[in-house]
Amino acid sequence: MDRTEATAACARPQSRLSPVLFWVLAAAVLLRIVTAVMDRGAKETGGGLVRWQPREKAASLSLASGKPVLYDFTAAWCGPCKVLDRDWADSDIAGRVNAAFVPARVVDRQREDGRNPPGVAELARQYQITGFPTLVAAAADGTLLGKMEGYRGREALEAFLEEFGKK
Repeated sequence: MDRTEATAACARPQSRLSPVLFWVLAAAVLLRIVTAVMDRGAKETGGGLVRWQPREKAASLSLASGKPVLYDFTAAWCGPCKVLDRDWADSDIAGRVNAAFVPARVVDRQREDGRNPPGVAELARQYQITGFPTLVAAAADGTLLGKMEGYRGREALEAFLEEFGKK
């Protein structure tokens, strides 16, 4: 076998990525993962200026503060929920909610995950949630104080907050 045949036999197509291309791809994948995690966290905690508390701690925070809990039952796919989110971004409404309630977001994951976490499912059963958005004002012991189903506009929201918020 002469030298040309040996070189041709050993030659393989090169499939190595250049180091620059590898690092660009790695950075893009990492960026996508970070933005996905951050986006999901934003949806679950809610937007706006309301200082949402974890639903698991809402009752104990309510007991300690003497304020009722304001549960916001919402879902990522819900159009009217997105309209309500604009009201949560209003400084006047957010200030009233933060002053008068222990606000807690309850995000329904039925469509996305096929089921809800046990705590979400239990709250939905307890307050008979049949649609979104639904606001529930509750005492620290879970007693229902008031409930507003659907988005009925800013005036209805303000009336609900006034009626059930701690003075």
